[in-house]
Amino acid sequence: MATSTRLFQGRVVEDAERKKGESLLASTPVVVLSAILGRIPSIDEYKAAVEGINLTKFVPSVKELTA
Repeated sequence: MATSTRLFQGRVVEDAERKKGESLLASTPVVVLSAILGRIPSIDEYKAAVEGINLTKFVPSVKELTA
């Protein structure tokens, strides 16, 4: 799973004998939540995780980032 739009076969995931290298394009919040959960979140998990966050204007405070 990646946020990059430069996804072409084999770029993020190497080709294997059994399967061609593939990756999923997702938004940053979905990629972060997937990394935390270790799997792709359900829509309900995603909605609960982003509740109250304005995803188009969210910027963490410098204090939060440096703590």
